[in-house]
Order: sequence, then structure tokens, then C-alpha cells
Amino acid sequence: MTILEQPVATLPVRPADRVSSLPVLRQTIAAEGDADCRLVLITHVLDTAVPFVRMLAEHAGLAAVVAVPYSVSDAALEVLTSVPVHVPATIGAVGELAATIALDAASDGGDPVVLQEVGGYCAGWANRLAELPGIRGVVEDTKQGQWRYEELGALPLPVFTIADSPLKALEDVQVGRAVATSVERLLRRHFYTMLAERRVLVLGYGGIGTALAEHVRRTGARVAVYDPDEIRMSAAVVHGHAVGERKALLSWADMIIGVSGHRSLEATDAEYLRDGVVLASGSSKQVEFDMPGLRAAASESAGEKEFESHSIAGRVVHILNEGKPVNFLEQSILGGILDLVYSELYLCTKNLADRRYLPGLHRAAPAQQQQLARRWREHYGHGLI
Repeated sequence: MTILEQPVATLPVRPADRVSSLPVLRQTIAAEGDADCRLVLITHVLDTAVPFVRMLAEHAGLAAVVAVPYSVSDAALEVLTSVPVHVPATIGAVGELAATIALDAASDGGDPVVLQEVGGYCAGWANRLAELPGIRGVVEDTKQGQWRYEELGALPLPVFTIADSPLKALEDVQVGRAVATSVERLLRRHFYTMLAERRVLVLGYGGIGTALAEHVRRTGARVAVYDPDEIRMSAAVVHGHAVGERKALLSWADMIIGVSGHRSLEATDAEYLRDGVVLASGSSKQVEFDMPGLRAAASESAGEKEFESHSIAGRVVHILNEGKPVNFLEQSILGGILDLVYSELYLCTKNLADRRYLPGLHRAAPAQQQQLARRWREHYGHGLI
């Protein structure tokens, strides 16, 4: 047998084992100590989340994980056997399931209960959760979730948010890049074209939209931006993007990416869309496009695994990933930025576990954020060689 003919030994390395071990989170836990609570976690159960879930189980009394149904990795489920992981049948069942688990845990005394989530799923249960003193509050990751809690008016319980944190803003850059990368891959695979050949309209020019538009422009695509906020539209002009009236921009684009965090395209907008337009979302959840309305308006429909096509108002409209965030097809976001976000989430959970806070919105203290940023930069920053 020659060298080339010898069998190659293979190691059974699972996807989750190739993910960062979250060194900054480890340092943060070592510095701050364990969060003595029972934690109910609503999260995207992807391979990249496995180390975070494991560390919460070890250091934050993780009672249960409630998965967001549209972002669950079978490989992640296979390795997360030390804590109960619940996968609701529908997105609408997430909040009720998590709240029920938290209420049951708080009813028997013991360590305080904290909920940590990614989309305001438990906002509708806030009043009920506030009735039990054993529930200390909620930690919210996303802007959509923060908005849902703010819509309640006077919050009945403490809600720590990182959605508008200066540290979380750094994640927006990576999300924008991830969305652009996923759209590029899907265009190449299913439409045999590239972003560089497209006229791209970005709906929403917040942190993610800003990063997305810049990244898409670097591919060579022509980029336009629409946001109902006049200041953000002016910012798009300063950054060199085309802007205009919404209907005109919808008619101009052959690729539309929604990252507003709200409903950015209604079924009634179909009459303004170009024949063959491709729609993609970069928001959490299925919020950007009126999917029920678009499907109902279609005279013909067809679909494959990662996209569907509808004949609406005499034109074909392609929608990627059922209108759900395209970046969740590929682990959402990657890299060390997750370590930063997870560390701030842990700090907020630790704060709630340590003492009682008044009802209302709360944030990690600026001193905590500064220390965390320094810790992250010292590990991931690229110094002089």
C-alpha cells in the first residue's frame, strides 16, 4: 500500500465543537461570579449557541431552553442533552411556553427566576409574570423585543435590555455582513447571478441597514435606501447611497432586502414591484414582508427549500427563506462578536439574580460595558505584529 492509498483517520468532530469557547464570557463569569438564579432561556438553538447554553447551564442555573422554531439546528439539539430544550410547534407558542415554565419554577420558592429572550415573546405575559415575587425580571436581546416591551407603557416588572447598548451596536455590523453574504450565496445557487448585477433596495437604515448597504455596495451592486425616518434618509445620502420616494424605489429595485425590524412591504405593494424581483429579510422573525397577504394574492405559486415564487399582479415575485431572516440559514452571525453579546447578556442576568430592581427598562452600567469592551478588545483586537 502506498502512502496515498493509506486510509485517513477521521475525528468525530461535531459542528458545535468547532465553535469558539467564548473566552471573554469565561473571564466575565470568573470576575463577576455565578448568577444564582433559575434561568428560562428563549434563544436560537444553532450550533453557535451551544457553548453559551452550556455555560449558562453551569453558571446561571439554566432551568430550560425554549427554542425559536425557525432557527433550530439538529446538530445543536443532539449535543444539548444536559438541560431540557423545548421546540414549540409555532412561533406564537414561544412566549406562552416560556412564561409557563417561569411561573411554575417561581411558584415553588427557591432561587429567583430570570427570563432571557430574543424578541419580546413574553411581553404579553408581563403582567402575569410580575404577580410572582420569585420572578426577578427579563433580559431582552433585540430591538424588536425592546419595542414590544415599550409598547406596554408602564412596565410591571424590570426588563434589562441590551438592544440599544453601544456594545450591541457593534453586532449590527456583523449582522449586515452576514445578511449580504447569505443573499449572495442564495442568488448564486438559485438564480445563477450575483449581487453585483442587481439593483438593491435596502428597506430600513438603522445599524444593520447601514452596515448592509455598505457591504452590498462593495460587491459592485447599485444600492438605494428607504427609511421613513428623514434623518436616516439624510444619513444614507451622506454615505453615498441613492434615496427617493418609496413607490419609485420599489419599482426600480430587482433585489429588496428588508432590515427595518417592522413590516416594510405589504401585499398591496406588489403592483409597484418589478417582474422577477427577489425579496430577502435580515430581521429577526418573519416581520418584514406581509407573507400571508402575498401568498393569498398569488394566482400561481411554486417553491423550493430556500425560496418560493409567486405570480402576483402579472409579475413574478421571489421570496427567500419564506420571508424569515436569510442569515439564519447559516448560523445567523459568526465570529468573536457573539462572545461580546453573550457576555453582556450574562452581566444583565447576573444583575437581576443579585438584587431586585424597580419595574421599567434597565441597562448594564456604563462601567460594566467599558470593562467588558476592554476585556473583549484585549482578546480579539489585532495589535501590532
